[in-house]
Amino acid sequence: MKLKIMHGLLAAAVLTVSLGFQSCKDEVDESNLYTFKGSTITTYMENSENYTDFAYLCSKVKLSKKSESNIAQLLSARGNYTVFAPTNDAIQHYLDSIYVTTNYDITQTPDSTAEYIVRNAVIDNGMAEAYLTTDFLVGALEKTNMNDRYITISYGNDSTTGSAVTIVNEHSYIINPDVEVTNGVIHGVDNVVSMSNAYLPDLIEQTPNLKVFSMLLKQTGWDVKMSVYRDEDYEQNHPESITSSDFGTLYCPKHRYYGFTAFVEPDSVFVEKWGIPEPVVANGILQNGPEILDAIKQKAAQAYPDATSDDLKNLNNAVNQFVSYHLIPMRLTLDKIVVHHAEMGYAYNNPTQLSIDVTEYYETLPEILFGEKCQIPRRMMKITEGKQTDGKRINRHCKYKTDVEAGDFYEEYDVDREGILIEESNKGYLNNALNGFYYTIDDILLYDDDVPNSVLNTRLRWDIGALLPEFVTNGYRLTTDTQWHIFPPGYFNYMQFSKECKYRYQSYYFSSLPNYQGDEHNLNGQYDVIFRLPPVPYYGTWELRVTKASFPTFGMAQMYIGQNPENLQPIGLPVDLRISPKSPAIGNETDTEDWEHNYENDKAIRLHGYMKPPYHNGLPNGGGVVSNDIRNCKNRYEDNLRMRRIVMQGTFGPDEVWYLRVKSVLESTATMFLWDYMEWAPKWIYSGTEPEDIW
Repeated sequence: MKLKIMHGLLAAAVLTVSLGFQSCKDEVDESNLYTFKGSTITTYMENSENYTDFAYLCSKVKLSKKSESNIAQLLSARGNYTVFAPTNDAIQHYLDSIYVTTNYDITQTPDSTAEYIVRNAVIDNGMAEAYLTTDFLVGALEKTNMNDRYITISYGNDSTTGSAVTIVNEHSYIINPDVEVTNGVIHGVDNVVSMSNAYLPDLIEQTPNLKVFSMLLKQTGWDVKMSVYRDEDYEQNHPESITSSDFGTLYCPKHRYYGFTAFVEPDSVFVEKWGIPEPVVANGILQNGPEILDAIKQKAAQAYPDATSDDLKNLNNAVNQFVSYHLIPMRLTLDKIVVHHAEMGYAYNNPTQLSIDVTEYYETLPEILFGEKCQIPRRMMKITEGKQTDGKRINRHCKYKTDVEAGDFYEEYDVDREGILIEESNKGYLNNALNGFYYTIDDILLYDDDVPNSVLNTRLRWDIGALLPEFVTNGYRLTTDTQWHIFPPGYFNYMQFSKECKYRYQSYYFSSLPNYQGDEHNLNGQYDVIFRLPPVPYYGTWELRVTKASFPTFGMAQMYIGQNPENLQPIGLPVDLRISPKSPAIGNETDTEDWEHNYENDKAIRLHGYMKPPYHNGLPNGGGVVSNDIRNCKNRYEDNLRMRRIVMQGTFGPDEVWYLRVKSVLESTATMFLWDYMEWAPKWIYSGTEPEDIW
């Protein structure tokens, strides 16, 4: 993605709806209108043969309820906008179809219909360049449209000519791509860009090849639990901004959306893999549902023998547990299911060329909120993608060649569980619901015994952003938008922090800082944060590790841990975040060509309660291939490594909820804790017969 440097054009940002909270009324600043020759988006469409109707509808749609300015004025002003403009014929066809008439008078278009057509088609790219077709990848575009919804891209062939086409939201073909004007890019499309306004369970119900899973959602009650979209209390009561003497004024998120992702077996997979009766559908309704449900009850009972309740809506029911393991409580776009950015050998400027495997771990529903008790053991799924996996794979298992001295570069071998493939699209059906996405899969997804005991029986590592559903759902995780964001207390379900703590985030997408996956969470001021830890897969002895960054102004932090967030116990002495990794208290040495010496240094710093950063990730290289690992950063980063602090070793289980508290012990309000990544490691890894690998 290219970043556009706006020479003196920062005012464009205030035009967007997303920043409308900076004033009492959303208005287009007339000083931002172009006065030089050349077409803006609006003037191009007004003077075209094919897009005059869309230009007219843009003039009808206000920026917001409190604004007198309209979208046409916005698209005449400075900025970077991507517009998927439907042709006049496309708009006429759409209006005729929904109002069941011929030659519907466009001047009679209701405001709600005009809003739907226009807002779905326009993306404000902010400070980044508008999207050209060369920027597209399969899946959702990073920036949401003016309805805060993701636009998805796929590819196919024209049914008449056979030529390759780019498809927007599965139904709109781009027929006039990459019209570059002074304030953005226009892509002409042959159909109005459509968005489902259905909740995710309803969209699944409307999809012809997902009748069985839809029935299971209804029978287990998960359809109701997943029918939420936005925190309306936050809409009315959140602070607009937070100010600090350290960083000035930063603006809080305007919204707090809820989101879900479902990994769904198509009907054909149930028939092929489980041998259920072939679904009989008439008028969109499954006719032999009871017969199919009986067959699935038998299969689920075999897969979850400890789930003994007969009530399908009970969490201890086998069918309920089968369904819930398909569901994740966050809205995941295709490109963010597995995040690629800083792994060794990868170049984000060439995103389709993958390198070593990257893995994400997601806790599935039922969601355990802050302070809740477990009703059933918590479960996770592992999703892996790299050049060797042939797509995104759920619960893949293999071994890795990890001997750096021998030249091994994290290559897979002994793949004894290929993993279930997540398909990029569902045969042309929309997968983008109001509150999430579904993705079809190619096999039956089960939490069998091998998942906790083999697939998840490994070192588990998370970027902190991946553990915060609201953070992911609301589009903040590792975006190309590199401005600072701030979050008010109460925004996250899995984290509590005091008013004195200022929680800031920056993706640092284009920087070369030694952060895991590039981004950075900062706890500023007199921070006091309690974080709900992710689960472990089985009862056993585990080691907990968290980031320990170093900088002279970072202060000191006391850590606490326990199962009662109201009464957590201190662990060890406060951690001094000001000391360099090279200080005698840590003892880190830069790697040499003598790996025997390097491994001896690893042992020495473990005795002090620390580990070097993982070799898996490196410093992003301006979009080029990552080759400098964050374990061994030289020059200016030697004193600022994101070391791993070993918090504790102890016995943990999947039906427990543990909390970690991090509290500043200094009176200064200028201190900071850099919250980057965390790990669970089973005893066999950190204290086994072989040393733990450095990846």
